Amino acid sequence: MKKPDKIPCRQLKAGFELPCQSYKIKAAMITDYLEALGEKSSLYQKDNSTPPMAVASFAMNAIADSIDLPPGVVHTHGEIEFLGRAKACDVIDCRGKVESVLKRGNLNFLTIDFSIQKQGGSQILRGKTSLIIPADE
Repeated sequence: MKKPDKIPCRQLKAGFELPCQSYKIKAAMITDYLEALGEKSSLYQKDNSTPPMAVASFAMNAIADSIDLPPGVVHTHGEIEFLGRAKACDVIDCRGKVESVLKRGNLNFLTIDFSIQKQGGSQILRGKTSLIIPADE
């Protein structure tokens, strides 16, 4: 399935909802995440659970996949609240909504609220991320 075009930063306004991105968590995704961290524990393989920060990385990936971010973007702040657990084979929906966009000189300060919910189930994560984005020339 073709991904939708990325949204230009200049179109983002408070209240704008990013497209929902769905992922089926595969055991290989968990393994890749753990290998990237150098994690040797078998804790997550025993019950097919997904590390909470891996779930958070899926949310951040969904945001990055939705917005056409120019070079020079700086991540300044993040908050994450874990509300539940995900396992391999779960399908999760990642949603984001622009909380605020502040313009200061040649910079835009963007804050996005995001959440992850299991399809047909409960919310497992919520948070926010803040970025400084160079303004269009």
